[in-house]
Amino acid sequence: MKFKTILYTLSLCFLLALVSCKNGETEKTASFLEGLTEIPEAEFGKYAAELDKVVFYSTDGATLEEEELNDYFSEGARPVLYKDANDKLILGVVAPPTDEQKKSMEAMMAQFEAEEAKLQEAIGTPAKSFDLVDYEGNQVTSNELKGKITVVNFWFKECKPCIQEMPELNELVETYKDNANVQFMGFSTTAKDRLPSFFEKHNFDYRIIPDSQSYAMQNGITGYPTNMIIDQEGNIAFLKTGFIPGIAENIKAEIENLL
Repeated sequence: MKFKTILYTLSLCFLLALVSCKNGETEKTASFLEGLTEIPEAEFGKYAAELDKVVFYSTDGATLEEEELNDYFSEGARPVLYKDANDKLILGVVAPPTDEQKKSMEAMMAQFEAEEAKLQEAIGTPAKSFDLVDYEGNQVTSNELKGKITVVNFWFKECKPCIQEMPELNELVETYKDNANVQFMGFSTTAKDRLPSFFEKHNFDYRIIPDSQSYAMQNGITGYPTNMIIDQEGNIAFLKTGFIPGIAENIKAEIENLL
């Protein structure tokens, strides 16, 4: 659904972007909200994986159709999410966007497009060199890029959209597991000592390089996740920021183009 893509892609964590502007209070006494608790904006990221199952209502309790909901979100409406006593996301409430929210969305879109355009200027330029240590304690340098197609993912532990795209990225690794000319590297800004607990719950089959904040900054990465492909000559051939449904297919198409 288009509005979920908007929610995922317009901020560093891609779920908090649309909740910075306050709108009118919802009718908390409405019967359809009885027994539910409003979820603080700071916790929105926890429920990213559940958004596809959520039904959104107007403030008077009417179910919002997808087209109307898309219009609201695309114009900057702020969602209000509700959970039950078991901390489960139950429903969302959305009011028409205020003038302030519309202006905020316009400014946010302009900023996002400007940053994306600036990022695309790197296409065709040499990738930044690096000398780091991977999660297993092995030295990894930019010399390992030579002659190979290197698929890169910039991510961090708390980034829910980063986690959401990992399964399809893992499938990509499986697809090219027997091709020595394609390698996958996951540069994480998260410190190594904070990753063991993450990998107890999640699998990411890229070669993980933790403590990579400086390398991300050198490449001008400001949004997460960011996917990049470095060609056999060491030049950047592909660069996309944000949660993009089906990103693995986009990456695969570029890999096949380079092989």
